[in-house]
Amino acid sequence: MRTHTWGVAVSASVIVMALLGCEERNQNSSTRSSADGKDRSVSFITKSAPIEFSFPAGWYVNPQDHPFDLQCFSRFKEMNTGVFVFKKVDVALDSTPTDIFGTQVNDLKSKRRNFEELEALQKHEYEDKTVTSITYLGDKDSSRNCYTFSLIEFRADNSKFAVVLQVSLPGNWKTNKPVLESITRSARPLPDRD
Repeated sequence: MRTHTWGVAVSASVIVMALLGCEERNQNSSTRSSADGKDRSVSFITKSAPIEFSFPAGWYVNPQDHPFDLQCFSRFKEMNTGVFVFKKVDVALDSTPTDIFGTQVNDLKSKRRNFEELEALQKHEYEDKTVTSITYLGDKDSSRNCYTFSLIEFRADNSKFAVVLQVSLPGNWKTNKPVLESITRSARPLPDRD
């Protein structure tokens, strides 16, 4: 009898763990699978003017308070991506997306030591968007980091734009850079919520 009770308890535990392990689906996240059924990416949507970004499997939304419209960390927190979204209607008439981009760079520069350019400003034209990026090195407390800023301007929906800040350790930069670039390239504007 004891073995039967133990077997039922184990079976119940397995069912509960399976149910708890199921990913919660909501309007701000989704998971995409490849043809072999394995999860390859997860998508998250910014809080304000909705823009969807795809991240590698294992990335997650920062559950803590933060200033971004969306902030995500890689599984082991060796990289992160923060997104500020701006509606053009809320930006001063004499300001441009490039002005806002520069303001964001200067704001972080004022909060870091030894802030120096690592990679020069680059502009990439894609079918659906333009991405302008620049990368810096800087010190915060006892850590040195790579900081990539990207301005994303959409062709199909020019009512909003995003400024993305991505962080990586310098020792992992060559490996992490393509991952961070793919996240930025994945940006896709969605219709505004009412």
